[in-house]
Amino acid sequence: MRLWDLANLSNSIHSFESLTGPQQKIIIDSMNRNFSPDIFKSQLEKKHRAIENMSSSRGLLSNMTQKFPSFIKSSSIKATPASLKGYALVFTAGGEGERLRLSLIKQGIPPLKLVNFTKATYPVPGFPKESGPLQINLTMVANLCRESKIDIPVIVTTGPENSTTARVIPEILRENNNFGLRHLITVAQEKRIHFTSDEKAAYVINDKGMPQIITQPDETGGPLMKLKQSQGQKEGSALDWLESLGCRKIIVVQATALYHQNLLPVMAEALNRHDCLGVGIMRKEFPEKDPFGTFVTIVKDTKESTVILEQDVRNEKTRQLKDSSGEYHLPLNTGFYAFDSALLKKSDLPDYATPPKEVLPDLPRSPKIGYAATDIFPMAANPLILTIEPDMFGVLKTVDDLKRLSKIGKDFGLDRICCDQ
Repeated sequence: MRLWDLANLSNSIHSFESLTGPQQKIIIDSMNRNFSPDIFKSQLEKKHRAIENMSSSRGLLSNMTQKFPSFIKSSSIKATPASLKGYALVFTAGGEGERLRLSLIKQGIPPLKLVNFTKATYPVPGFPKESGPLQINLTMVANLCRESKIDIPVIVTTGPENSTTARVIPEILRENNNFGLRHLITVAQEKRIHFTSDEKAAYVINDKGMPQIITQPDETGGPLMKLKQSQGQKEGSALDWLESLGCRKIIVVQATALYHQNLLPVMAEALNRHDCLGVGIMRKEFPEKDPFGTFVTIVKDTKESTVILEQDVRNEKTRQLKDSSGEYHLPLNTGFYAFDSALLKKSDLPDYATPPKEVLPDLPRSPKIGYAATDIFPMAANPLILTIEPDMFGVLKTVDDLKRLSKIGKDFGLDRICCDQ
């Protein structure tokens, strides 16, 4: 295997010459451990493909007909916990939660109290045992399994190895005996270099004077792609592990969300005759600057595909589309999904680039590269949108969401479930 040395790495690291000799050695050792020349080249190639995909997506609607996607209202579905038989749950808990952390500090929380901070495990006010959304979700699922005498395998995805979430969350699971769940594993996301605009890796100097390569998780679809990779276990990949337990359908939920516990069986029941399901909220208005992703079906010739369009891709026709009642605009994406695992096994998600993000304050902004969970929809042959009311769930993003999240959780009786455990 090729390795980095002083000669071949100096042109691949921004401002490498500014480092001292010992600092340069630290960077060389770090790059050889995490991003060998072959991995560096592979990630750079993925960046090129992702940017090509991003450019193509901007013209996605050219010569396309747009139509309202197939949908079903959650209120029309009769579901019981038994509907979840053969399903697994994936809770995505890898977000760093920087917006929440900064908003907490602004509210007067001392930074030292946030040393082991993760967004998914930050305590929701009024819940026992300082439970965060993740702990509340796992307690709720364990209670559902116990009362209904079913087994629901659970996967919790974290940030990359050595990240705070990858360290803290498994520890919380061990301390709580996996919250009583029989089958639960954690899966760490992959780590990517956040390349500069001139395709170099950059670094920051930490509080110990040591340089660290600037990296990022591989975006919202990263946890899904990691399910396909070998976990170093005899079962092979996480998907193989789920299949060995009789699970061939997966529900993906943000670990920072609280919701009515009946939503999970409803999602399972709705997916039954489909290969992919997205949960959406119908819009009564659709302003041009609406920030939420949008479910829409696009048609070219006779081929149909349901996609999620972001703000920079949508057009006036997208915003004008209404359902058959003429009352509602296209549904917005909540970030809750369900799909047949065969969909993910047979195809990879395409490489994805975010809008340009800050690498370092004095450098031009540059896209982050990874995968988008939303890209699973165009892979589906028979997708469906499940529409729910806005008050059925809440997501923790900043300190301002904590009060609403607490109220939602209590309204749905999740605090009582946590107290009974």
